Amino acid sequence: MFENKKIIGVLLFSFLVQWSWSQNPILRLGDKDFVYAADPAAEVYNDKVYVYCSHDQDTAVNYSTMQDYIVLESDDLKTWKNHGVVLKPREYSWAHGQMNAPDVAYKNGWYYFYFPYNKTYIGVAKSKTPVGPWEEAVTDKITTIFDPTVFIDDDGQAYIFGSDSKEDIGDKGRHVMGAKLKDNMIELDGPWMRLSEETVAEAVHCFKRNGKYYFMARKGWRTGYWMADSPLPTTPYAEFKGYITKRQIDAPTHMSAIEFKNQWYYFYQRGDVNNGTFHRRSACFEKLEFNDDGTIIPIEYTLDKGVKTNKPVTPIK
Repeated sequence: MFENKKIIGVLLFSFLVQWSWSQNPILRLGDKDFVYAADPAAEVYNDKVYVYCSHDQDTAVNYSTMQDYIVLESDDLKTWKNHGVVLKPREYSWAHGQMNAPDVAYKNGWYYFYFPYNKTYIGVAKSKTPVGPWEEAVTDKITTIFDPTVFIDDDGQAYIFGSDSKEDIGDKGRHVMGAKLKDNMIELDGPWMRLSEETVAEAVHCFKRNGKYYFMARKGWRTGYWMADSPLPTTPYAEFKGYITKRQIDAPTHMSAIEFKNQWYYFYQRGDVNNGTFHRRSACFEKLEFNDDGTIIPIEYTLDKGVKTNKPVTPIK
């Protein structure tokens, strides 16, 4: 009897801990200056978390109206400052078309904002602060790839990653792709390289933990992940380890991962909250935990108490 009570107590405590920290979604419909913040690229700068998001319009029925970028900021992952739209690339004479998932990287005193325009052309803006104001760092695309993400290794070498799902780069098919960036952060330093044996759809992200490199991407309608001993694993490719998510809720999965105050977090999007849809998404996050061998423990999606969900829409496959 005592053991049964002890087990029930442990399970209840675990549930309460998980429930009590849940902050999802980050922004709530009805809040002042609410926006649909999608494709969250989380970064840690100056002991604060900054989440760089694409912007779904309130009336969006597809992704063609995506045209600017949002920044969310927090120093505790409980209270968030919504900076709203901070970058409007269409104000640049050379940037046009659909502007989907971005990323930001810091080097040599500058924050570099990598944004797609025309879906796969990669432009760059820069700023002296994590939130702007942003100025043109280039006057044309620096490369073509889908859903760019930038990672700077411990030795200062910068890399850019993405998928060739909408670009014909390298081997036929859709794979995790990577390339070096020059020290100026606005030019490739070599060709794009294929990093995965398996095919992916989109949303590539890279992070490093305990000397291992992790690559995440949408595979089917879930987040798959790979591990490698180098940032450009080509011989052999990065090893596919399985899935981080069991499912995805009414939105194509797009994710990022950070370590903040000795805890890892997984940021993602969902379309079943805030009166959202497949094309009106909201940023969320969960704790990210690892097994002793470095593999990732699959996450469970959570919502803050009282948050209502819409009926999920089955994605078109």
